[in-house]
Amino acid sequence: MRKIGTVFLILWGVNSAYAQNNEVVFPSSQLQEIALRYTGDTLNWPIIVQISDRNIQNNTFSLSQSDLLQLKNLSEASAIVLTEKERMKELIANGATVFAKDEWITAVQQFDAHKQAVKDGEIETAIASAVTLTSKLDILERTLNENRMVEVQAQLESKIGTVDKRLGLLGDWDNADVGDLFKESDGLKTHAESFANLGFTDGSKIIIDPNSVAIIRKSRVNKLDESADAEITLESGGLLAKLSSSATQRSNYILNAGSSETELQTTNFYAESDGNETVKLTNYDGVANVSANDVTITIRQNEGTIVKEGQAPSPPVQLLPAPDLFWETSDTVVYKDQIIFAFTEVTSAQSYIVQRSSSSNFDEDLQEIDVSNNVALLSYLPLGKTFVRVAAVDQLGLRGPFSETTRIIRNEDNQPPPAFIDNLNGNVLFTLTNSATITGVTQPDAKVLVNNMPVTVQQSGRFTHQLENLNPDQTVSVVAIDDSGNNTVRGVRVVYLTDNILFNLALSGARGKDVIVVDRPSVTISSRAYPGLEVIINNAGTTRRVQTDSQGRWGITMNMQQGELSVTFKDIRSGEIYVTKSFTVQAN
Repeated sequence: MRKIGTVFLILWGVNSAYAQNNEVVFPSSQLQEIALRYTGDTLNWPIIVQISDRNIQNNTFSLSQSDLLQLKNLSEASAIVLTEKERMKELIANGATVFAKDEWITAVQQFDAHKQAVKDGEIETAIASAVTLTSKLDILERTLNENRMVEVQAQLESKIGTVDKRLGLLGDWDNADVGDLFKESDGLKTHAESFANLGFTDGSKIIIDPNSVAIIRKSRVNKLDESADAEITLESGGLLAKLSSSATQRSNYILNAGSSETELQTTNFYAESDGNETVKLTNYDGVANVSANDVTITIRQNEGTIVKEGQAPSPPVQLLPAPDLFWETSDTVVYKDQIIFAFTEVTSAQSYIVQRSSSSNFDEDLQEIDVSNNVALLSYLPLGKTFVRVAAVDQLGLRGPFSETTRIIRNEDNQPPPAFIDNLNGNVLFTLTNSATITGVTQPDAKVLVNNMPVTVQQSGRFTHQLENLNPDQTVSVVAIDDSGNNTVRGVRVVYLTDNILFNLALSGARGKDVIVVDRPSVTISSRAYPGLEVIINNAGTTRRVQTDSQGRWGITMNMQQGELSVTFKDIRSGEIYVTKSFTVQAN
């Protein structure tokens, strides 16, 4: 601490700051004001704290003339940082993240280094890192100008699964790799369980759903103002258009889907096409002008519309609100690779879409899970961070806005308690009534929760819980927790077997319900039941068997004879026969 002699008060810009023996003395409450006055940026206050002397008794700081000289040098460095920040924004708008990605990353790291040096109060490092910024951005700008080609506007930034590309309208579909560039008339095609993230030079992105085809019809840049003029056609499937804020203000983005043409002035827009005649369009921000059959409507934030071939767009529909999450905080730490993700029900929702991603922007490693109720089983969670959100889907098939994002952090920990569930077929428990009993075994000292309700655990580790008033299909959460907080989460799918679902048969070559009228000898019978079942069909002494697939679908083609036809559902694992129903077959 410097010794302070005779006090001379000098009127100085900040009310209670004063000079003493050529020192500037000020209270701690004015740290940011001093930082702004002497360095040009309030964020530089940690350096003020570091280089100044503090009088703890009076809670004041003092800066010597040599300190002020250092701060003058820092203020010049801060001016460089502010100038280069604006320059960085301009370079990003001109495509730096696509055409000079490595140099852009280096520049970002240099900005971060300066920020960290300021935070740590290291004035020499802060000044040095600021001075170096200019050369880093010079390299970035030079590389950008060398690499950018006006006719190339988009790049495949990331993908999941199998993604194909087509160069030109007459090209063949070949495997697409991350980093591939796309221009006018090029296309992208995703396969099952696959996503593609296409980035444009203005920071806009197109995220293409599984089983989708999208074509770049137009992709140009105005050389005077660098604005984009882009046109994308969704031939089938779905895509999410995430336009940058600058694109919504100065660029022209057109999305074609089915018979519709949409002018996008939004940063978040989803389109879905069945590839034939129906298109579903939903807007989550800004506005979008949808035209079809010489009629144009505007859908605003959280509105949607449906366009059918040869018809005008339907009037705008208000989307369902986002579900609330059953989480105490936005961060949840887990120790297993599987959890139950629960959320509130939304009135009139027909289903829900749960998204998970390794990125908070949901543009990398994206996965979607469709569920019919307000709980989803998240399996194979990787170590580290997974971001999760959910949206409700209405009766028209329009998806509403997504909920707030929760971050699930999976850590390694000690072995959690086991949780064995009896009588499961895979993870499915079948019942013939609207009630079911969940029984299982865990550690004797573990706590068990079934749908968040405590269940008594016997000394042997066995537990039992009765479920009442079941829906046809629901997921039940079974959680075993030991004293150290380690837990095992089991998602048990409880299915109440009913004739309405099991015997909702689709017939090809025949018609009818209880009485089946055969139109031709070879008849195909199919339906969608549940996984883990064997279907046995007996007709006039002929028996045919088939197992349901992972989605519960099955089908059999057979020569059907007049007389009795029986359909039986049997458990593949245990061999238990659940239900049989007989039909009468008549020849046409």
